[in-house]
Amino acid sequence: MENKVKKFFGKFILGFSKILNKIFEKIISGLSFVVDLLSRFSIYLILLGIGIFFLGFFAIPILFILLTSYVFWIIIFVFFVLPFLGKKFISFLKYLNYTMCEYLNDYGNYLIGNINSFRNFNEHSKMYYKKQQEQRQREREQRQREEREQWERRFNSFNEFFTSNQSGFYQNYNSQGFYNDYTNSYSNYQDPYVDFKNKFEKCCRTLELEDYDVDFYKVKLQYRILAKKYHPDLNHDKDATEKFQEINSAFEFLTQENIKRYKEIIKK
Repeated sequence: MENKVKKFFGKFILGFSKILNKIFEKIISGLSFVVDLLSRFSIYLILLGIGIFFLGFFAIPILFILLTSYVFWIIIFVFFVLPFLGKKFISFLKYLNYTMCEYLNDYGNYLIGNINSFRNFNEHSKMYYKKQQEQRQREREQRQREEREQWERRFNSFNEFFTSNQSGFYQNYNSQGFYNDYTNSYSNYQDPYVDFKNKFEKCCRTLELEDYDVDFYKVKLQYRILAKKYHPDLNHDKDATEKFQEINSAFEFLTQENIKRYKEIIKK
């Protein structure tokens, strides 16, 4: 009798978990649509504000009217504050959806007898953050792979261009007009090696590295220091988020492979 009651409650919990998951998905989908819509409108409002600012003296009366109007502050709240809070709330709902539903699934299967033990809520919470971290890592690796392939295409294209034109140049450099044609075409062709070198050095400066002769250990250590310093959850300066994004982008570029490539380029 006791086993039948457990199985009944187990099936009930599994069914409730599915319903709860559907509810969360609908709410998250609806909120995401609203937040995205408000974010798009906020861009137009920013452009409008810039236009009013550049009106000069004519903008002063308009600004005074806007700042003293409660409608203006409602618009600011709806189109700027709500999208920011909405994104945070959506992230929280995704966290709740995963942890609650996974916990209920585990507990339901345990009552039915499909598994011998079940994880508690805190364990599922840790698993959620671990999965999020793994997802971010996969996305970072994908971006690095795509950027690496893009650089390879540029290097190969440039090498082919340079090799084919160089042979023609040395064979015909005495011909009047060819030298100018060649140098003009070469000067208009952007050298990817120079671009790569400039980007590498800019990323080093972003991470506040002392010089460009770095290894991945130094890069990783400096990244952790700056990421902790400028993380938006810890640093509430208005420029902290932008700085944090720049630091992440620089760290993504300064891979072991790119460090090796940079050292090969400067030796040439």
